Amino acid sequence: MKKALTGPDISQLVDGWQTLVGSRVDQFGRPDLNKVVLKLRSREKGTVRLLIDLSGWAYLTKTTISTESNQGVFVQKVRKLIKKSRIEAIEQINGDRILSISFIRKEEKVTLIFEMFHKGNIVLCSDDKILAVMRKQKFRHRSLEAGLPYQSPPSIDPSKVDFDIFRDKLAKSQRGLGAALTIDCNIGGDISTLICKNLGIDKESNTSEANSKQIYDELKRILNDIIEPTIFVDVNGERFTVSAFDLDMEFDSRFSTLDEAIEDYISNLKPVKKEVKSSDQVRVDHQNKAIEKYNVKSKMYREKGNIIFSKLNEIQKMIDFENDEDEVVIELNDTEILIDKKKSLEANASSYFDKSKEMDRKAERTREVIASKPVSKPKKKIIKNKNIEWFERFRWFITTDGEISVAGKDARSNEQVVKKYLKTNDRYAHADIHGAPSVVVKNVNGVQPSELSMLEACNFSLSYSKAWGARVSGGHSFWVDNDKVSKTPNTGEFLAKGAFVIRGKRNWNRNLELNVAIGLISYDGNPKFMGGPISSIEKLADKYVIFRPGFTDRKVVIRKLSEAFSADSTDIEKLLPSGGFDLVRTKGIELKL
Repeated sequence: MKKALTGPDISQLVDGWQTLVGSRVDQFGRPDLNKVVLKLRSREKGTVRLLIDLSGWAYLTKTTISTESNQGVFVQKVRKLIKKSRIEAIEQINGDRILSISFIRKEEKVTLIFEMFHKGNIVLCSDDKILAVMRKQKFRHRSLEAGLPYQSPPSIDPSKVDFDIFRDKLAKSQRGLGAALTIDCNIGGDISTLICKNLGIDKESNTSEANSKQIYDELKRILNDIIEPTIFVDVNGERFTVSAFDLDMEFDSRFSTLDEAIEDYISNLKPVKKEVKSSDQVRVDHQNKAIEKYNVKSKMYREKGNIIFSKLNEIQKMIDFENDEDEVVIELNDTEILIDKKKSLEANASSYFDKSKEMDRKAERTREVIASKPVSKPKKKIIKNKNIEWFERFRWFITTDGEISVAGKDARSNEQVVKKYLKTNDRYAHADIHGAPSVVVKNVNGVQPSELSMLEACNFSLSYSKAWGARVSGGHSFWVDNDKVSKTPNTGEFLAKGAFVIRGKRNWNRNLELNVAIGLISYDGNPKFMGGPISSIEKLADKYVIFRPGFTDRKVVIRKLSEAFSADSTDIEKLLPSGGFDLVRTKGIELKL
């Protein structure tokens, strides 16, 4: 079953997408961890959506697909640069599973590069220099990181490659012929299988023994034999692959465009669930198979013993006692029986019965071993926080609108948050209670945080203040622009560490409820546990819990949350305010206090 598009498939798609050049970009979204959608307005096609699944699929569709996104800063940056732009070029890089789409708006030009292999990635470039990447990655030959020039993986374009380069690539491969064609020569499994079939070559054979010219000519013939996009089936009639090349297989259906064929194929794919067994389960499986073998042998030995006893006279006549060999094999009832001529026939039968009983004993002992060592429950996989971001040194959350908000944990970090991170177009929030953290909400691309974001920051400052431990139900908070916050005290006054002077109008949010939500979000493709306002957690997390100040001990809450989320307790502990807790509600997990 086809699991992803190949380089030649993408080449055919790109040829068909050239009518999109000049289309206007209405929106860009990342509705899923590995899927992105470009909403386009084309003169020829009207409103269409280009869906790119970085695990290996892409197609153009008229079907409405949401461009909503909760995947963070990268999407915000891309949206700002390409929204309302026009597509200038759509290309495939080196015949590989890499799409390059260039956008232009006025004189500003950027390129999005979609790498549809490995974990998948999106690279935002300008003049071949990386502005941002969805995932930072480092490979043997290249690195994907902001500030570096973009380098594509070393590969060949099978539709354009010269014979000499193709021959050298094939000869230098350390793989079997089929894998060498699929991976090293960049033609994918469909066509490499077809080449081997048509030429009568073993896919496992050594590439040094292959007739490179014959293979090259057959590859060129296949790539030039374009047919109606087709969904092919295997020998059992099951949908097996989709292609615009003649794969010489039975087919299920044909389509007018490759996009339609791909959309139909993947929309009907049945997910294959791979069973993961623990070492105990593997052991028990082996032991059960051993029991089956013992039972089969026991039955066989018993049957041979019964045959000997039931046909003593007939066997006696069959044995050549003048032969010097001590053992002889006779055949009765389609069964071969070994007879020891040094023993009587009755003793031979008893020997087979003894062997049968020994097999029964082995089977029983194996059953006892299984019973004495029950299968242990598989351990839950702990979700670990990888790729620690700069803001995780503080209290933090991501607002509903995607801005990063950081807050101090104590007087020292309060001082650091404001002095180091409160910049132009950022905003500041603080609760009207002693000991509340200072919250800085960072701007995105120069756009000041919204009032909704500042309401969330006000709630955050209040909920992580001493009001929580005092079990206060509500309180007041305010926010101001960055230029209203000063470390210079009024004349005759002294400012303690972590304290600031606010000069100018304060924007108050009064009678806010104290509550904290804890959820599992994805940030730049990495799972992270986040604590913050309910509205932001509901937007960004599929699994979360909501608390208000209560009487359940903090240590109990940490332990139960760690179990419920399969998380390290230290990752949970840093998210909770000091004090007791009362559970309000949950989504996606079970939790009882």
